[in-house]
Amino acid sequence: DAVRQVESTVAELGQIFNQLAAMVSEQGELVERIDANVDESLLNIEEGRGQLLRYYNSLSSNRGLVLKIFATLFVFMIIWVLLA
Repeated sequence: DAVRQVESTVAELGQIFNQLAAMVSEQGELVERIDANVDESLLNIEEGRGQLLRYYNSLSSNRGLVLKIFATLFVFMIIWVLLA
């Protein structure tokens, strides 16, 4: 009777280890997916940073043009007020 109980216990332990191995395998797949998502997120962040830098440089280069346009409009408004 004791031998059968030991056999039963060993069989249960085998099942538990098999289940544990399956869970570890599933978690390994999840970790790999998370790692891939983190890598993809990093690439997206770097691309977004690059786009923001390009936009900032575009704004910086257009700043002089915007100031010239406002100065021209301001001069025309002053002339219009003086002539009116």
